[in-house]
Amino acid sequence: MNRALWNKLFLCVFLSLCFAFDSEAEIIDRILAVVDGHIITMSDLRQEREIRTRLEQKVVESDKTLVKILIDDRLIESEIADYPGAEVSDAEVNAALQDSIAREGAPSVALRDAVRRRIMMQKVFDMKFRQSIAPTDEDIRKYYENVFVPEARSRGLNPIPPLSDPQMSKAVHDNVVQELMDHEVNVWLEAIRRRSKIEVFE
Repeated sequence: MNRALWNKLFLCVFLSLCFAFDSEAEIIDRILAVVDGHIITMSDLRQEREIRTRLEQKVVESDKTLVKILIDDRLIESEIADYPGAEVSDAEVNAALQDSIAREGAPSVALRDAVRRRIMMQKVFDMKFRQSIAPTDEDIRKYYENVFVPEARSRGLNPIPPLSDPQMSKAVHDNVVQELMDHEVNVWLEAIRRRSKIEVFE
């Protein structure tokens, strides 16, 4: 469906909804984006903010940024829906929820579903990308000298653990792997965006 036809259809649906209510009715939801036919609404945005609060994740103030996150999540979910070995058990969901909501009562169905999707994504990323990432000693040394040490100094850490320390070496190695994996995920996701139909409504 081309954009002109979609816009015409959207306008017709919108007008039909408006006429279905009296003149004092309030529109409480609206479409923010359409991703390969899947609609993202303002309600989805509000729900995602609530979920992030319950899971103690970083707050995303900008609606535009959060819509982009929801779009990317939808694209990823479509790609990994039938990925072999990515099943998530109830026990895994319960374990992930335990710390973040222990003081806030039982989790909602929406919250459990969100956690299940997050665990599934991480499993797929680990299988698809992490297993093939093998940073060299030089990669680890550069990260330690160019990233960790300046950051440690800015935070007033003294003394700074040497790279020869086994715990430090492992921590730096894990950070390098995570950065390389994030890069691979972003490249993969950009390719998915290019072949997908995404419409965002301001």
